[in-house]
Amino acid sequence: MNMQPEEQLLLSCARTKLSKNNQDKIRKLVNNSLDWDYLLQMGKAHGLAPLLYYHLHRIDHEHQIPQAIINQLHNIYYSNLARNLLLYNESSRILKSFKEKEIPVVALKGIVLAEFVYKNVALRPMADVDLLVQKSNLSEITKTLFKLGFEILSQEKQVTIKYMNESHFVKRQENLKYLPILIINIHWDLTAPARFKGTTKINTQQMISRARPAKIVCRDILVMTPEDQILWVIYHATFQHPFIGLLQLCDVAELIKLKENELDWQVLLKTSRNGRIATAAYYFLSSSKKFLEAPIPDWVLRALTPNFLKRSLLDTLVIKSSFLIKCPTHSVASRYLLQTLMLDKMINTLSLLWKAVFPPLEWLAVYYERPRAKKLYLSHLINLFIILLAGMRDVLRVSARK
Repeated sequence: MNMQPEEQLLLSCARTKLSKNNQDKIRKLVNNSLDWDYLLQMGKAHGLAPLLYYHLHRIDHEHQIPQAIINQLHNIYYSNLARNLLLYNESSRILKSFKEKEIPVVALKGIVLAEFVYKNVALRPMADVDLLVQKSNLSEITKTLFKLGFEILSQEKQVTIKYMNESHFVKRQENLKYLPILIINIHWDLTAPARFKGTTKINTQQMISRARPAKIVCRDILVMTPEDQILWVIYHATFQHPFIGLLQLCDVAELIKLKENELDWQVLLKTSRNGRIATAAYYFLSSSKKFLEAPIPDWVLRALTPNFLKRSLLDTLVIKSSFLIKCPTHSVASRYLLQTLMLDKMINTLSLLWKAVFPPLEWLAVYYERPRAKKLYLSHLINLFIILLAGMRDVLRVSARK
């Protein structure tokens, strides 16, 4: 597996703490002739630009890095800090209102990771705030958010909510430079999109019941157990927004490093198998260990290892090709094709493909914005065929490059 020096530097910086070996490697790479524009582009694409700045500006004592690159990374870092502080301030108001109405809420993803894992809110980019709630509380939650100035996205149709198991609330605040639009995502079922029902079995209610009390911005909140957090990040990065960058891999590695001494690997293994995401867990955990030095026991990876044929195929497509490192350059089609291979059983892969080819007509009408169009399924099949061809070309290109 050949990696460009810029990609090696990006991986060396994709962590909150640098070992002496990492520092020495970064200094050696920085002193070489690098394509700094490419590094900046990849850092932004992967969501790792704040970590790049955090480490590089401390190590570059000999001023080997072009000042223009450092300036751009500086701006990204402090813009992210400003945005995240505003997100936390708004989150505090929302959580206070939920607390007053005795609505239990589990915080997800960025807002938890930035606070408890990265321990520096400037380091972890956040596009929005994700909260997990009981479905029975949706009506009260909606009323509360409306009173706080939020609205539901205009394109948010009932059918979309039905098939995505989440709702997006928006608050427009053009007077705030770093947060002109605030989005709150309310989840009540983590198996989203709904086409994964039956192919994966994420038990949302059990995750809620296992959640632990914590405080974020001095507000009471629930957070998932470390095992559930790791598996939820893996699920989200594989089946909801498949393979969009290294940030999620960094999330997993940092969670494991932080919770190394309290992780119950047997619980994680059991939950991943029951949820039918053992294959996805294997590739995320093995990649976290290989690329980011996450302390994962070998016996855990052996227990998750898929069968020989699947492992041979996915090793070629994921590990040997550095797919996760180069994923921002890959087509959406190839990422979705890889997603189907991450399902544990062939019957689940076939079930997902069937649902992709023949989704409910009401969903197609909303997706293509053609509620009365004739031959909607035919148009959908032609579109899928074009996407499939693009994905196959990308996959073949990736496997040939290993």
